[in-house]
Amino acid sequence: MSTIGLLEGWAEGRPVRYVAAGLTPLTLSGMYVLIRGYDPKGGPLLLARHKQILDSVPGMSTYSSLRVVHFVEAPSELAPDSIKSVQDVMRRGLRLRTPGMIVNAPVVPLDAKSPVYPVVPAWHEGQMIGYLDIGPTPIRSGNVFQPIRGIDKTTGKIVPVPDSKLLFDMLPSHPMYSPIWRLHYVRVPEDFDVDKLRNVQHIAEHKLAVRPTTSFLNLPIPDVGV
Repeated sequence: MSTIGLLEGWAEGRPVRYVAAGLTPLTLSGMYVLIRGYDPKGGPLLLARHKQILDSVPGMSTYSSLRVVHFVEAPSELAPDSIKSVQDVMRRGLRLRTPGMIVNAPVVPLDAKSPVYPVVPAWHEGQMIGYLDIGPTPIRSGNVFQPIRGIDKTTGKIVPVPDSKLLFDMLPSHPMYSPIWRLHYVRVPEDFDVDKLRNVQHIAEHKLAVRPTTSFLNLPIPDVGV
């Protein structure tokens, strides 16, 4: 059993705690939600005891934690777990509605435990999997900075600064906040006190070199300290 815990970082000079939910592109994959219809206000009426269906998992070229929701109108008498894949949905010719809702749902081990976001069972191509239910999310990213000593010339891998914390460029209260962050490396000299980095502006003030990457991390921040 794996535990998805909270890690510590900094944002705008304040301590934050975040969930490390892995890498994700800014592209969209899909989530299919079985419903029996809509209420008078247009809200979906979920089919009880039916699991969501995900169209991608890690390792697939189409995988993304960001998922567009497709509502699938199904008969109320449909037996639970009788639809376990996108192919099952299409074979039955069920009506789809895509209202434009985007949710953050990274695939995680089904037996994982999280103190913040529930791990929800779902189906993918007939196999039961789990996803972290982080909720609705915009399709954009902030910037996150990781202190490093440099790049190991032998392995090509980064050399992280021991006990350093990630630095986020905005708090969840910011109107442009997103739980998705573009990763930047910040090169820190050996004699530099990394605890001085508590705000993005501190990077420029100390004239530290920044190396942007093309990686995007799924790091929702549920907790902000004072």
